[in-house]
Amino acid sequence: MVKINTQHKFDKTKCRHSLMGFQSVLHCHHYMTLTTQMAEDSDGLLGGIDILISTMEDTMFDVLSQYFKKNKITTLKNKIQIIESYFSFCGLGQMEIKHLGDFSCEVELLHSHIDEGWVQKWKKRDKPVGYINRGYLQGALRAIDAKEWESRETQTIVSGAKSSIIKLWTKK
Repeated sequence: MVKINTQHKFDKTKCRHSLMGFQSVLHCHHYMTLTTQMAEDSDGLLGGIDILISTMEDTMFDVLSQYFKKNKITTLKNKIQIIESYFSFCGLGQMEIKHLGDFSCEVELLHSHIDEGWVQKWKKRDKPVGYINRGYLQGALRAIDAKEWESRETQTIVSGAKSSIIKLWTKK
């Protein structure tokens, strides 16, 4: 198994974390759930959900594609291990990429700090909240194959399921 080298640095004067040369916010379900709620609140007016997904997608594409190149990560197996490890390291939860084909992917989130944080703050609900997770995965898959991906959360911890399922497919 390949291990991720996060190159974590903390700037004490600015109180900022840097991972692999990018400023980062590490696990904070309060921050993530409030950001998610604000995205939903502004969705009709500003397209907040799409902004949240696309921002995370673009960020993860940059971070992971540069990491793969710099560390000479070339095999699909190793790229998947890095994607899963980085998700956990950043405090987003625990994921398993169950299937990755040329045009589709299925991911199971065994833990989602966004979902679990939402339940702690506001209780369960029927609508998924994993926009950040979806953006992460869309960017991560684009870093693997340079294709544009779309996603949908079909099962979710925030609704009471044991795990969340995110299905992805390539854009046409």
